[in-house]
Amino acid sequence: MRETSREQAIDWPGLMPAMAECVAQLGEAGFDEALLALLRQAVGIEQCMVFAFDGRDEVDCLLAANQRTPRMAGRLAELYTGGLFRQDPNYQRLRQLMTSEKTDAEVTPMQADAMPEAYRSHLFAFPDLVDKVSLTFPGERSVYYLNLYRGSEAGPFAPHDLARLDALAPLLASLMRRHYAQARPISQRPSAEETAVLAPLSERERQLCLYLLRGHTLKTAAAELDIALSTAETYRKRAYAKLGVPSKARLVALCRRS
Repeated sequence: MRETSREQAIDWPGLMPAMAECVAQLGEAGFDEALLALLRQAVGIEQCMVFAFDGRDEVDCLLAANQRTPRMAGRLAELYTGGLFRQDPNYQRLRQLMTSEKTDAEVTPMQADAMPEAYRSHLFAFPDLVDKVSLTFPGERSVYYLNLYRGSEAGPFAPHDLARLDALAPLLASLMRRHYAQARPISQRPSAEETAVLAPLSERERQLCLYLLRGHTLKTAAAELDIALSTAETYRKRAYAKLGVPSKARLVALCRRS
């Protein structure tokens, strides 16, 4: 049965407040929550991941959120950034976009048939996720990779969901490019959660972690701090050991807990 035009239509007036909040939160600690609220209202997501790829054989996690089981997102992001990203059917496309002149965002539904079994079982079967759609777009220094998921309760994304995401893609890409590429200044006051989590660290370790939390890669954080990359690696290793986190993905998840 075809969906009705009413089901396919985008409720732009209803989405305006959420869109305006994203704009208002650009460069602020509240942007991630504003983005999640917009995506949940527009396409009913249950989980959201944002990754950045800068040309090396690794990816950075900028956002990891699961509405039903918050701690799950950090664990899945850790598995992905720890090496499973190489089995992602979209990974080669990320690499291609680093040298491409293309600027438009690409919407890609889940490619279940192209997923290796280990990848699917770790990132989908275990957390009970049934569908995924990705938005991929190049930035100034990185390729950004927005992944949206639904679980068995909500069911797969419908055609009208994909149509809404496609219509929102230029706005989402513009917002995320501006927010994550500008890598919010460290002078901005940390949130209460960040202050509490980072309290055990030295000043330099805390500064480095704040840069990472604001969208920087280790390389760009080292440049901002005017220190060698090897020194930044040492600060990161010490900070993660003190906090008991193995990765940036887990640090992000830790600082997002209310």
